[in-house]
Amino acid sequence: MSAKTALIVLGMHRSGTSSVAGALALAGASAPRRLMPPAADNPKGFWESSAVAAFNDRLLKTDGSDWRDWRRFSHQPILDDPHARAEAVRLLAEEFDGAKVLVLKDPRICRLFLFWRRALSDAGYEIVVVSPVRPPSEVAASLVSRNGMSRDHALRLWLRHVLEAERHSRDLPRRFLLWPGFLGDWQSDLTAVSRLSSAPLDLGTEALQKIEDFLTSDLRRQTEASPTPALVHRAYGLLSQLARHGDHPDLHADLDQTRRMFDDACDLFSDAPR
Repeated sequence: MSAKTALIVLGMHRSGTSSVAGALALAGASAPRRLMPPAADNPKGFWESSAVAAFNDRLLKTDGSDWRDWRRFSHQPILDDPHARAEAVRLLAEEFDGAKVLVLKDPRICRLFLFWRRALSDAGYEIVVVSPVRPPSEVAASLVSRNGMSRDHALRLWLRHVLEAERHSRDLPRRFLLWPGFLGDWQSDLTAVSRLSSAPLDLGTEALQKIEDFLTSDLRRQTEASPTPALVHRAYGLLSQLARHGDHPDLHADLDQTRRMFDDACDLFSDAPR
């Protein structure tokens, strides 16, 4: 087993990824050197590399995409580009300096995960995936409030991120967690993540107190509970089952069908063609 572990926080924007990444860092995982500074919408920090985010923006741009895009991303050009992967490996070295356990978080990685899997492997890391799942109605409400995005657009964006992330991480050690529940019962989730890693997290008394102080209830500012379209509701239900019961072939099959239905539906939107 590899001596190095990358804990990848693989989740949609506004889904609690920052709080999960922060908790992992407080439990001993190395955070990136160039941390994105806190902002009004994330006063406790994003726990995200500004350099990695900028790099991912460049990768998305190669396919005419950006972070707000809910369409499929064509991975093949970047997967076939050794220079891009070498740059990602250099970036990992600059941000984490060969850390034994690192935490890497950027919601864009949901759509770029095939690329980052290869880059992390090239850098000598085994991957453990931690996927926060937040009710999509809350995610959409947060994006409407912060970015002025339409609710329909936000829900499409949510579907693309969560379905791609689930599919491309399926054969890896992973832990789905229901983010509202994580805020209250984070210790059991972190213990489960620690068991998946070759290098366990620090869950001693001092670390636990730091995490307790960090994960306050005000992190969840949106509690919107409006009904969502059937496909969104279905996807959230399946991901919730993954969080509660773990991986199962029947859940995988249902998620594959959901993803195909979403892909087919995407062609109906006027802004789908490129």
